[in-house]
Amino acid sequence: MRKTLLLISLFLSKMAFSQVVESDSVRKSMVADTSIAEPMLLEKPDLSVFDTLSYAEEYKRDIWRFTIGVRGGLSRGRYTLQEETINKVGSTGLPVLDENGKVVKNRFINNATFNSGYNVGLVFRFVRGSFYTQPEIGFSQKAGRFDILNNDGSLYKRVNGKINAIDIPILVGIRFRDARFFFGPTVNFAYKMNSEMKSALKEYTQESKLNHEFFTRPIMNFMVGLGFEFKNMFFDLRYEKGLNSYTQETLGSSNSPAPFKLLVDGIHLNIGFLKK
Repeated sequence: MRKTLLLISLFLSKMAFSQVVESDSVRKSMVADTSIAEPMLLEKPDLSVFDTLSYAEEYKRDIWRFTIGVRGGLSRGRYTLQEETINKVGSTGLPVLDENGKVVKNRFINNATFNSGYNVGLVFRFVRGSFYTQPEIGFSQKAGRFDILNNDGSLYKRVNGKINAIDIPILVGIRFRDARFFFGPTVNFAYKMNSEMKSALKEYTQESKLNHEFFTRPIMNFMVGLGFEFKNMFFDLRYEKGLNSYTQETLGSSNSPAPFKLLVDGIHLNIGFLKK
């Protein structure tokens, strides 16, 4: 009987010890798991990283920001004339006659090649989200070429023209990372032609007419472009499409006037700096 009680006592003691060991093991395991999970629970999400597929959402969450900058670069321009046959006139405005007593006429035609100029300007940019608007004011040379032919079709004169103008582009665009796409109207105020163009035209009108009043002001063209930004620097390539003639004047004798209409297309490569 004593042996039986002793065996029962030893069995119960062993069961109690195993439960204590198991409980302690479970507790340590839970502590270990908590030590691993705790940093994950305390880690906060990076709220500064926010990506969206919607430009509209990006626009709503941002505010308008303003920056100013400067730009400058080279231009390549091309003239488009209304091709006409025009009487040559003298300093008095009367037609010039050849040795046979006939009025000397020359034909103005287009030359599709580009001519070089330059442009500079101030940039005012208003940004909100991925959208921005960018009014500018600048100076540009509207370069191009046209040809004047003799009666027999031979080349009489090739004119490398340049027109000085004040430009006011009103651009809107979309930014994507370091790239941007933009477009908009540009208002031009032409006021002066270069000496080569003036010398050629004065054979067909009085020189006194070839001043700032010769040009129609203002006119509106259209501009589209693509740009890239690197910190404070930017580069852009623009195409300006001529929509209106820079002049509505006539050339030739008073009894046979011919319209002189001139449109200009231009490609502008710019480098600039923005204050950020």
